[in-house]
Parts: sequence; structure tokens; C-alpha cells
Amino acid sequence: MARSISLRPRGSSRTLVLVVVAALLPALLVGLFIRDRHDRQARDRTLAYEARTEAAALEGYFARARALTALLGQNPAFVHFYRDPRPRAAKVRAGIEPMREAEQALASLELLFPGSIGEACFIDRSGPENARAVRGKVAPLSDLSPDETGAPFFGPTFALQPGQVYQSQPYRSPDTHDVVIANSTVIPTVDGVKRAIVHFEVSLASFRSASTFRSSSAELAIVDALTGRVVLGSESGTLIPERDPIEGLAGASDARGLTSIRNHRAAFDQVAADSNNANRWVVVAVSRTPEEPFLLALTIWELLLLGGVLILIVVAALGWRSERLELDRAANSDGLTGLGNRRRLMADFATALEAATEPRPLLIAFFDLDGFKAYNDAFGHPAGDALLARLGRRLALAVEDRGTAYRMGGDEFCLLASVDGRGAGLNLVASAGDALTEHGEGFVVTSSWGAALLPLDADDAESALHLVDERMYAQKASSRASASTQSASVLMRVVSERYSELGDHLSEVAGLAEAVARQLGFPDEEIFEVRRAASLHDIGKIAIPQAILDKPGPLDSGEWEYIRHHPLIGERIMLAAPSLARAARFVRSSHEYWDGSGYPDRLRGQEIPLASRIIAVCDAFEAMTSDRPYHERRASGDALAELRRCSGTQFDPDVVEAFVAALAELRPVRSA
Repeated sequence: MARSISLRPRGSSRTLVLVVVAALLPALLVGLFIRDRHDRQARDRTLAYEARTEAAALEGYFARARALTALLGQNPAFVHFYRDPRPRAAKVRAGIEPMREAEQALASLELLFPGSIGEACFIDRSGPENARAVRGKVAPLSDLSPDETGAPFFGPTFALQPGQVYQSQPYRSPDTHDVVIANSTVIPTVDGVKRAIVHFEVSLASFRSASTFRSSSAELAIVDALTGRVVLGSESGTLIPERDPIEGLAGASDARGLTSIRNHRAAFDQVAADSNNANRWVVVAVSRTPEEPFLLALTIWELLLLGGVLILIVVAALGWRSERLELDRAANSDGLTGLGNRRRLMADFATALEAATEPRPLLIAFFDLDGFKAYNDAFGHPAGDALLARLGRRLALAVEDRGTAYRMGGDEFCLLASVDGRGAGLNLVASAGDALTEHGEGFVVTSSWGAALLPLDADDAESALHLVDERMYAQKASSRASASTQSASVLMRVVSERYSELGDHLSEVAGLAEAVARQLGFPDEEIFEVRRAASLHDIGKIAIPQAILDKPGPLDSGEWEYIRHHPLIGERIMLAAPSLARAARFVRSSHEYWDGSGYPDRLRGQEIPLASRIIAVCDAFEAMTSDRPYHERRASGDALAELRRCSGTQFDPDVVEAFVAALAELRPVRSA
């Protein structure tokens, strides 16, 4: 038998495509990850640069204020004030020359820090102010404070040596009400005694103007390194919390580094401070763009590219999976018939065997075609392949919903099914054997079979297969698919060739009769005989003219005489094959009535063989529910009602009830 073999390596090519496309994804992801990492590193470098730049600007501002404070303290007017021997208060009231010079020195600071200096003072060690200037203007005597000992800068400044400068933490000035930082120093000593200090306040807001504090990519703030709280934020800041400490910065030991604030990347850099500077500040630069997961950080074009690669992978994977399923089906099914092959059989057999029990055993049956070699030789391999395909389809339909059919190779088939006992198993095998039968001009193809029930006939798979194989070849050798079966098959073929509709009718009646016989508890051998008789009960009609059989109107007396003789004709035909003698007796009586008004022998009641009574009920039901030249098809319910109406006259009442029960069980199977 010829086979076409495809040499295209479809599976290999699809697998290669999947591998190549799948390799693109990690390569693309790595590339995008490297690009994203580079962008993040560049952003971190920019943030660190801005933080360092701002920290350096603040360091310069503190240094400038320290230098100016030290220079102010060296002004000789302050020392000359104390060289005058008069009391301090008298000198202040008199406005002596050194006093006026000291006031001008304080007022001139505004020129050096325009808009930044709130007040500048010359304070005696006992606490009162000697002189004061506010925003570049000399304050009148009445505005001078009598006691500054409680000021936050007073004590720390007097603890220093002349030339050293103290810079306080921010506090709110009682005079200007601004938040300020004091810059103060001790004036040179007279006779080794620290007489007074000079100081000026720089507004905290001026530190913002001292640095750029402007960035398109970052928000800047000054944070206290000890508490983590914001000392000075940007004017439009929203990213840096000004009330709550910034986690990770309070008490940080690192001078600079990177962190995250509210899901925004940030860089911090500590402002270098003099030992006499009470401020420990950190400049924080926070990115205005929130941190995003890697995929969310991709551009639309990168996402489209990644999505395209993913789609390619999905398409390739689906193609590969489809190919694998196709290959799996090819590896587990017979290419000619579509049935499972030997490999599939062995896998299913092992699985089904685990669930087999004595109440519901597993049936396994092998079938070997008889007459197939002769058919193949006579008609050729293409015709042989077509025959195998037809038989395979028939076998699958015959066991549908009851079992699974397989083709083992060549002309061998197999059946697996879970059955309700030995009788059901034998009936299923018989149905399968009928499906593997075909007759034609010059050929007859049947099958020999062997079957076993597990665990009833064998304990394991190997012994079961050996037993089934032995039984099949024993039947083949002894020709048990013998004369009776072959004779009945030949007669059925004759009927089908001449009257195709009659052949269909006989097959339907045979199936119904088998179901009723099983309902009445017939043994398997008797069921076989009932089925065979039912399948041939109208064989005598081949001797009746076609015109009588197809007549649409009522028959006349002469035509009825033909009809009443067809059971006798059928009996004579079947008796030509001795193996059909018993079935021939059932055929002769298949048209007798329960009340004795039937034909041809006018038997009544129990005189009629039970098999014949079964055939009569099944024949009547099938005739009523089929289209005939002389009547239209009737519904099943109407036909059942008619059977019950004629129960006790035309039909055996017990058989009618058994038929109703059998039909109720058979109908779902027949409609499946």
C-alpha cells in the first residue's frame, strides 16, 4: 500500500523559529535594561552634582559671613568705646565719637548683604546693647535692649577667643520677626578682659538667594543632618516633606550619597561647617520624576518593540505547540483510518487496566480480517486502503460511547472497553465483528477475533495480550467465523442489493430484537440466534414482485397470498444452509399472532417460539416508525401506544412490556 511521506522538516523549522524569537526577548530586555540603568546612573550623577553645587554655595555663604563678622570685630571704634573712662551708660547717652563710629560700622553691613541683614548689635558683656542698626538704619537709644544675655548667641560667643566667630542655629528674631542665623564675635580685649561682642543676623531666606536653588530636573532643600527635618525648602517645593523627618537622613554618618524620598530618587551632600558653626546641614536634591519599575520607565516605542517581540514569541509558541500536538497525534494514531495505533493502545490499556474490577471488567479484543489479502490482490492496494478506512470508520461508530477502537497495523484491529460483565462484552465484540464485515461482487471480508476480560481471564497485561492473541488465531485456524455467519452475511447482502430499504429495515429490527432478548434475560448464545433470525426474518420477500412491495394502496386477495407465503419462502432459503436451521424456524413463525389469527400456521400463544414473538413486536414497531409506500412514518409514542393496544391479540403482552423497557434503555445509545 502506497504511502506519501513529507520530507519538510516543519517541526524543526518551527522549533528553530521559536528558539530564535525567544532569544530576542532576553537580548532586547538586556539592552533595554542597560539603557535604563545608564539613564538612572546619569540621573543620579546629575542629582549628586546639583547637591554638591548647592552645598558648596552654602559653604561659601557661611565663610563670607564668618569673614565679615571677624572683620567687623576688628573695627577700632568698639575698642575705643571702652577706653573712654566714663561709665558705659553715660557714654551711650552722650553719643561719644567712638559710639557714632560703631553705629556707622553696624549700619554699613547692609551695603555688604543687601536685604539680608535684619539687625546688627554692639552688646556689652553685662547684657545691654551699646548700639544697634536695623536693616541699615541706626536705632534710637530708646530701642536699645537692656538685656541680651538670654539671646541664643550670647553665651557661646563669649566662650570664644577674639577673632573666632560663632554662627548660631536658626531662631526667630524678636525684633524683625524673621527666622535668622546670628554671626557674632568678641571684640579685641582691653587689659585681657572680654568687654563686648558684636553680631549681626542674616535671614534664613537669604541662604536661598546665596545658592541657585533652581533646577528644572530636581527640587532642592536644606535639611538638618541631626534631626532630618527641612530647614529651608524651595519656594515651590512639594516633594520634600517639611514637617516630618526625612527617613535615612537623620543622624546619617555619610557626607554624601543617594536615597529615595516619596518614591523619588534623591542625592544628598553635607555642607562643610566650621567648628564654631552650630549648623549641621545637608543639601538634598530630589528628582522631579518619580521612580518607576523598569517596564513603566520604557518609552512608547520601546514598549511597542517589546510587545511585538512578545507577540512573535506567542505566535511561534502556539505554532510550535500545534506542531507538537500534530506530531503527537501522528505518533499515536493510524494515518489511514484515524484510529489509535498500537502505541496509543498500549498507553490506554495500561491506564484502563488500573481501573478494571471484577464487577466491571476491562474488555480487550483483537480482530484479524479474513479475505482481505484476496481483496487486496484482486482490486489493488488503493482499493485495499479505502476498504480499511471504511471498516475503521464503521468499527469506531459501532463501539462509540461504549469503547475505543484501534488499528494495530495491516489488517488487524483492536477494541478496548469497560463492560458490565461477560455477556455485555460478547455483544460488543459481536457488534464490532459486524462492523468489520463487507460483501461485494466477487469478495467477502469478515474477521476472526479473540477477546479477554481483565481481571477475570488474566492477571496482568502481558498474559492478557498473549491470551487474546491465542484465541484470535485459534478461531482463525478453526474457521469459527464459519458457515453460519458467512451464510447469513451472504443472504443479507442479497437482500441489500435487491431492496436496499429492506436491508436497512432488517438491520434495525435485528438491533431491537437483540435488546429485547437481553431485557428478557436470554443467554448470550440465544441472543445471537435471535439477532440472526431477526436480521433475516423478511428474506422471503426477495421472491415477491417489487410492484406488490411498493404498492401504495391496499393489497387485493391475490397479493396478500404472496405476502403470507414469504415466511415459508424465507425458511426454505435459509434451510439451504444447515447452520441456519434454527433461525429458519424462528423466521417461519415471525408473523404469527398471539390470538392465532396470524400466518402461515395460525399458531397461538405459547405455541409461537418466543424468539418469533420478539421479532413480531420489533418488526411492527420499526415498520410503524418508518416511511412506507402505503403509510407515513408515525411517532415513537404513537407506535408504542399501538403496540399496547394490540397487546394480547396480535402481540405477546410480556414481550410488549419488555420491548418498551428495552427501548427506553436503547434510545440514548441509538441517538448518541
